[in-house]
Amino acid sequence: MKCRLIVLSLFVVFAASCSWCTGAVGDHTVRFERLDHLLLVTAKINDSPDDYNFIVDTGGIAFIDKQIAQDLRLKQQGPVAKIDTLELSGLRINTVMCVTTFDFGHFDRLGTPIHGIIGSNLLERYKVTFDFKASTITFSSDTTPLRRPDNGFLLTFRNHPVNNAPVVNFKVGDRTLQGMIDTGQPYPVVFPLDSFAEHKDMCVGKCIKSKGLMMEWPMTTMDYNYLARLKSFKLGMVKIEKTVCLFAQLPQVLSMPLIGNDFLSQFRIIVNYPKDEMVMIPYSDSHWKNNVFSIGLNPDLEDGQPIIKGLWEDSPADEKQVAVGDRILSFNGQKATQQTLIELIHMMVDDAVKSITLEIGNQDGTQELTIDKRLLF
Repeated sequence: MKCRLIVLSLFVVFAASCSWCTGAVGDHTVRFERLDHLLLVTAKINDSPDDYNFIVDTGGIAFIDKQIAQDLRLKQQGPVAKIDTLELSGLRINTVMCVTTFDFGHFDRLGTPIHGIIGSNLLERYKVTFDFKASTITFSSDTTPLRRPDNGFLLTFRNHPVNNAPVVNFKVGDRTLQGMIDTGQPYPVVFPLDSFAEHKDMCVGKCIKSKGLMMEWPMTTMDYNYLARLKSFKLGMVKIEKTVCLFAQLPQVLSMPLIGNDFLSQFRIIVNYPKDEMVMIPYSDSHWKNNVFSIGLNPDLEDGQPIIKGLWEDSPADEKQVAVGDRILSFNGQKATQQTLIELIHMMVDDAVKSITLEIGNQDGTQELTIDKRLLF
């Protein structure tokens, strides 16, 4: 915790000593690709000939891979590096301060190298439109106050004091809570694990505990999660019954409820950072998941080898006696490698895929298991 606060303090001090001019922008639209649940854009750093992969994460701050910062000889002060210009498909952003302490090995299982994160402390310079259907992010220097749309709603927000992420009010039942708008995590809602006892009564039916981790944040130590469904969740004019939520340990300095991609991606969202307001316009085919259709396991990498990082208790994988730490040798006849693991991840979240055949290895040998998906609740 102390180390984290020192890093953030250095970030603020170094950033304050630099110009924050963005350059002329107008409206500029950048395309993103989906990498699992993440929004991935390519960028050039200081007019570099190579492109680098950045995640756009409203729940994060600006990070750059430490090795990339060294290779490009970026000016550094402690754990903070300065990018003179970051270019996204022709949009040139001046003076970008990036922390270099993030372990990008967390993303190895996705099979695509990640070099940096663009967080709200950079997005805050603009009015930013996320169009999940068109796979675009539009940056605008026109920060005229927003109007409530006929087919959506207008929210005011406060900025989180650490990462400047939008923090909005939402309701669970008759309780009003505050949550961070976080495009960098998949679940509709995530609650801090240490609030499980306090918030358990907001859930309906059983809460499912994990063996091992189904989702992990940096700088955390707990080795389990809970999966549950909220009795009701209301944000703006949208109210959902029995929406899925996760309980997970979050970094203490950012620990608060998170509103994530499974919910946000059902809207076209305009975040007017300079005016602390946002508009959310639901798509005509918006849908809200109230269950999870899954075999119930979380694959990851250990020393480059696909393994089982976690699984939900009483899930199809658990009933087949798959265990945390088992090696994944193949899936549906395809060899499991660091490069192919993302395909297995996609199969597990694709509701059109009804079963997955895994070849599993452990100290007792190898076995082939065909695991049928089912609703976990």
